[in-house]
Amino acid sequence: MRPARRHVTVYDTPSQLGGSFTVSIVETLAGNAVKVRVWYGRATAQGWEAWKDWDGYTFQTNRAALSNERTMPRSFE
Repeated sequence: MRPARRHVTVYDTPSQLGGSFTVSIVETLAGNAVKVRVWYGRATAQGWEAWKDWDGYTFQTNRAALSNERTMPRSFE
């Protein structure tokens, strides 16, 4: 079993609902396409508190739609 990474690289991408999602890349696809995972919730001292509406949802998008690259703590999950 691999140890869990302590950080994950995340980006903002348009939600097509009037805002944006915080996402991480889970798979690189052909061309500039990527499969991303939505991070929707908050980090707490006890771990990741998922808000089930969108957390964990995956979808395909163009890498060019990703912005604001940053690192998020992930000693949870």
